[in-house]
Amino acid sequence: MFIASILFLVGLSIVLGFPIAGALGMIAGGIMVYTSGADLLMIFIQRAYAATTSFPLLAIPFFILAGNLMNVGGTTERIFEVAKLFVGQVRGGLAHVNVIGSMIFAGMSGSAVADAAGLGVIEIRAMVKEGYQAKYAATITAVSSTIGPIIPPSIPFVIYGSLANVSVGALFLAGIVPGLLVGAGLMISIALAAKKLNLPRSAGTPSWSIAWRVILHAIPALALPPLILYAIFSGVVTPTEAAVLATAYAFILGQFVYKELTWDSLVQTVWDSGRQTAQVMFIIAMSAPFGWVLIQQQVPNAILQGLMALSADPIVILLIVNVVLLILGMFLETIAIMIITYPILAPVMASIGVDPVHFGVILVVNMMIGLVTPPVGLCLFVVSGIAKVPIADIVSELTPYLIALLAVLVMVTYVPAFSLWLPHLLGYGVIK
Repeated sequence: MFIASILFLVGLSIVLGFPIAGALGMIAGGIMVYTSGADLLMIFIQRAYAATTSFPLLAIPFFILAGNLMNVGGTTERIFEVAKLFVGQVRGGLAHVNVIGSMIFAGMSGSAVADAAGLGVIEIRAMVKEGYQAKYAATITAVSSTIGPIIPPSIPFVIYGSLANVSVGALFLAGIVPGLLVGAGLMISIALAAKKLNLPRSAGTPSWSIAWRVILHAIPALALPPLILYAIFSGVVTPTEAAVLATAYAFILGQFVYKELTWDSLVQTVWDSGRQTAQVMFIIAMSAPFGWVLIQQQVPNAILQGLMALSADPIVILLIVNVVLLILGMFLETIAIMIITYPILAPVMASIGVDPVHFGVILVVNMMIGLVTPPVGLCLFVVSGIAKVPIADIVSELTPYLIALLAVLVMVTYVPAFSLWLPHLLGYGVIK
């Protein structure tokens, strides 16, 4: 009954429109006072403070800033132009370019929203100019942006690594193959739809001299993903230090190489990045005492027993967990879901032998699907504003691409090697 009351309060807060961080904090504080008196609020303060002082979390503001600097400094436009060279001439070519551009940008920012808001402006404008319907361009931009936090670096993986005490480097490696699978699945869906929808082809093939000039101009931008990954996995820097490296590199590109980053835009970018970081860290801070309350009230144990009562089959339990996460993703913000559900689901995953790195990938892929599912898919709102089309029009185009994303989720869930092969290959654990 007490567990049901907690879940009811969370649901009621969402329905009433409370900010998720504020709702979690009020519920946690209220339960502490109700069960043990006001003295327990000292733990509330301690937990909230401790949750935001983890060293790996320093990567969050720097990856956010790096992505924003790339968007205003000319890096994203170069990425798009390079992707266009390779697949721009086939039917539906710019839709494929959209996906490939997101896969490249994923290796720089680690944020789906940064992809949708930055690269999406260029992609949607180019696709509409080429003859694509605005709602279709917005749909492809939204679904392709989900690749951002799966292919490293990744802000959600940094947060999960801090929660689970798991190597962020291992999580970064674990996301590479699933991220490529998402990109391949979306491109297959686009290819299947191209003839039926009579998608446009790009007019003309660029000359070798133009193509070579585009590639040369983009080389400094394209060098960033391998630079970050090499620096992390060679042991030169930690993932947190790599975020600082990415920020410095993005600043140098925008200010001195492409010369599109002005001091005014830099000040605005730093301000926007600070605001976005504060939003993320406030959620993390308030989720920590809420998670403590869940554990103190033995909510994870009760849910574990309930799932085991339904079935002891790991296949069934994983299916139930995925369904629950997908439903939550339709209503809640990504980081909040991750922080709320981890203390509940981690014991469940451990009981059925799921590797914590593998579970991290399952969790993040689920959360990315949530970003493009109504009614509260954040990337849908972002691309709707860019393309100036109603969200309902975008949702009407989503079905084949959601099917592709769900197919990849099933593959990642039930074939652990997709996530664990690379970490195992480079010495980050053993495939289970």
